[in-house]
Amino acid sequence: MMSTSDLRDTCQLLGGLALDGARVDLLREIQRDGTAARLGTSLGDELGVALSAMQHALDEEELESLAVEFTRLLIASGARKPVPVPPWEDCYVGKGRVVQGDRSRAALLAYATARFAFDGITEQPADHMGLELCFVAALLDEERSGERDGTARAAFVEEHLKTFSPAFGRTLSEAAGKSFWREAGKAIAMLPAALSGPVSPTEVSPSDT
Repeated sequence: MMSTSDLRDTCQLLGGLALDGARVDLLREIQRDGTAARLGTSLGDELGVALSAMQHALDEEELESLAVEFTRLLIASGARKPVPVPPWEDCYVGKGRVVQGDRSRAALLAYATARFAFDGITEQPADHMGLELCFVAALLDEERSGERDGTARAAFVEEHLKTFSPAFGRTLSEAAGKSFWREAGKAIAMLPAALSGPVSPTEVSPSDT
């Protein structure tokens, strides 16, 4: 059974990458602190294998080139063409590739209901993969501390990530030329199954407070 802390850290890692993967300093920090390797060893399943492979790729591939590829895939492809890997749920669920549609409004409502907010949260569509994973990480953190049960997490995974995460992850893996992003896509695609299963509570350590 996966621990709440490990799942939280996995969502934070992958959510942060989905939001800021063009930042070389973020990639360097992940490389140095070994979070992906630690989680890979702790989880020990297929999701763990993908996370371990991400750490290995960080040690083998040039960080600047990873940042450039992220930009090409998720931010801009030039000539105002659609990005190869749109990071918004609305582009995978429903009709056509849209932004700021029904899924974005539904995600924002879920955030508001759970009192999830931070400066700049409305600067981009609420159904961005990174925002959704960071939201789930916040829910897991509150579960870990006993502030809530898993009801909100289960509902959000069922309504949003169950379909979006595998579709986005596969698209990222297929479009990526770098091993790091291919493995990140695999990990994101596997998250709903991990998040829907039982988790074991973990005690709050001094370093977590």
